[in-house]
Amino acid sequence: MSTTRNLRIGMVVPSLNTIAEDDFRRYCPPEVPYHVHRVRLRSEPGKVTVDDLRQAHLQAVDQSRYVRDMNPGAIVYNCTGASVANGPSNDAVLAEHMTHALGVPCTNTMVAIKEALRAMGINKLVHVSPFADESARIERESLEASGLVVAKSVGLNFTDAREAALMAPSRLVEIARQHSQDGIDGILLSCANVRAMEATEQLERELDLPIITSNGAVLWKMLRMVGWQGNIAGAGRLFQLN
Repeated sequence: MSTTRNLRIGMVVPSLNTIAEDDFRRYCPPEVPYHVHRVRLRSEPGKVTVDDLRQAHLQAVDQSRYVRDMNPGAIVYNCTGASVANGPSNDAVLAEHMTHALGVPCTNTMVAIKEALRAMGINKLVHVSPFADESARIERESLEASGLVVAKSVGLNFTDAREAALMAPSRLVEIARQHSQDGIDGILLSCANVRAMEATEQLERELDLPIITSNGAVLWKMLRMVGWQGNIAGAGRLFQLN
């Protein structure tokens, strides 16, 4: 167990998100406290556009000050699309900007995803996004800009983020099975507002491939950032790394 004093995590999520907190309640170790701030992210009920994501990206520092105030050990801006909405490499720039501005180690969803993919030895992958092609495209371009090979990028064409959150883990298992292919190293189930973390263990067992999810990558990264060490049962191979 870590002897790091400040295990406290601060997380910023879009106002529509109903899944990230559920995943943290289910998988975050009980000795690691976390606190969540919600940022308005919609131009009309349920629908999130790429322009909304760009605006959210620009607001990341100011919105994260709300969790900075309670002195966390690390802060994450947890929205996959917003992480990269202003350019394929701007996830890393955003993390650096937040860290400098807030004086606390900071990251975001796409930075965490890329680190998790590399930690699991995933270089060639299938990428699944619940949203339309434009949102899937900006995520794919960011993955490719970092040197990863995206063998297939799939958009499920949801227009309402709240409906995407209603997909059962079993449906995500079906989708991943359908799009898996020979020659890949793993699958990325993107979006912090889908129940992909709950599907991870079954998929890894059935496909014999590592599965990375947005919330899984974020939790894994945040635990590393605050110095927690250990394994988490039921959360997939990523959480079995030493």
